[in-house]
Amino acid sequence: MVKDTFFENCCIVRISRKKCGKVSSIILVKSCDILVNIEPQTFAKVYVQATFYNDTKSPVYTFDGDQKTEKIRLKGMICSLKPTKFDLYTKYPAAGVKPKATSSAFLEGYGMVNYIVLADGIFMGARAGVACSIGDCGASRG
Repeated sequence: MVKDTFFENCCIVRISRKKCGKVSSIILVKSCDILVNIEPQTFAKVYVQATFYNDTKSPVYTFDGDQKTEKIRLKGMICSLKPTKFDLYTKYPAAGVKPKATSSAFLEGYGMVNYIVLADGIFMGARAGVACSIGDCGASRG
């Protein structure tokens, strides 16, 4: 007998049972839904672009002193296959322009992550409900 259980957060657990009723295998399919807040703490004009686990890039966000927080929603299946990377530029990113600073980490889970933008760098400030490894994982320990 095979039984599928669907949870609100889109995880699928498949349980296979033998005739004797013992569990023979459990397959867990993960997915992620992460809200990313990009908060500027600089009055210098800088540009931020994210590259996600599936190699797609975000639009280029311009921060020039208005202190407006930008929000990105990261959704998908198994987001920790590749790192999520945030690049900070002092010139508009184009061919041949290298980032001034980079923050990258493998992210997975359901929650939120804050990235802080400074004139000379970008880093993860805090996170909640998100597993993070191999990279800039911020101040949270959970």
